[in-house]
Amino acid sequence: RGVLKERPKPRLPLVLVGPEREFKDYLTAKAYKGASRVCCGGRFATGQFWPNSVCTIFMTVVPGYCYFTYILPRVLQPEELWFGSILGAMQTVLAMAIAVTFVLASFVNPGIVPRRDSIPRELAANFLDMHGKPLRRFLRINGITVKQKFCLTCNIFRPPRSKHCALCDNCVLRFDHHCAWLGTCVGLHNYRFFVILIYCSTIFLLDCIYVTFRIFHDLNINNNGPDADCFEWMVTVGQEPKLVMFLMYCVFLMLAVLLLSIYHTVITMQNLTTNEHIKTYYKDNPFDFGPLRNCLQIYCHPELVLAEGLDRVEADYQEHPSYSETQSDDDQGR
Repeated sequence: RGVLKERPKPRLPLVLVGPEREFKDYLTAKAYKGASRVCCGGRFATGQFWPNSVCTIFMTVVPGYCYFTYILPRVLQPEELWFGSILGAMQTVLAMAIAVTFVLASFVNPGIVPRRDSIPRELAANFLDMHGKPLRRFLRINGITVKQKFCLTCNIFRPPRSKHCALCDNCVLRFDHHCAWLGTCVGLHNYRFFVILIYCSTIFLLDCIYVTFRIFHDLNINNNGPDADCFEWMVTVGQEPKLVMFLMYCVFLMLAVLLLSIYHTVITMQNLTTNEHIKTYYKDNPFDFGPLRNCLQIYCHPELVLAEGLDRVEADYQEHPSYSETQSDDDQGR
């Protein structure tokens, strides 16, 4: 039986200070066996850069260039620069935030856990099953017992809330999901960048939709006068097929990122990951300390296991009386 009860010291973001020594030694050595490409002392890791990230960049940059070059200027005053107006300046800031958070969410190491070459020798025979594989352990966290599975790929007991991603071939700390658009996992170290990315994208796309409708409105007034009816408005819209296509593209993306924003707002307030929420891991969530503390932990102090109190985790091979088969399970995949 083991007890971890030392509260982690506050750390600067991984991209600034790099991973801890054990993680850095694994990620910078030839022993690394995952499918990601790591660099800069383990600060950065890329998954499926081609074609996933490249396609996302293309689908973002090309429409964005067309918007700032041809669409936004149509609602500005003559000779007015798009970054000289309030609307243009706001969208410029949002565009820069989207670009920065996309890079950070895509390339910051999400939380790759070092793997071992073999099953730890310290596991006695009575902790192995008939096939020589380690038995499950039980973790007691915040008064709630969860099962902890041994990862046969990484030869480690997965830390709480971790999961082995089959695409990146890594166990990832606080695994949320593998994002096809980013081409990498979203985990402990890049989750907050991912959430800021979808928030900013939602606002930016809403502004794009507003600008497009404003162009249609101005065209309709100029062509048909202030008393134009709905039919005349539709005729005016039909005269701008490229703008209609851009509007449909924005509406589709806006609905997607809006739903994502709402969803991640809800699970963040409950201190759940996407993986935990979809698979309903917890009957009683040991990590939930209320919306405010949950958000502070996730966005400001992600290195903490618990949002409040000591990060006390008890590990035992014997079931605690508080555990039942309908209780939470840390058996998160492979």
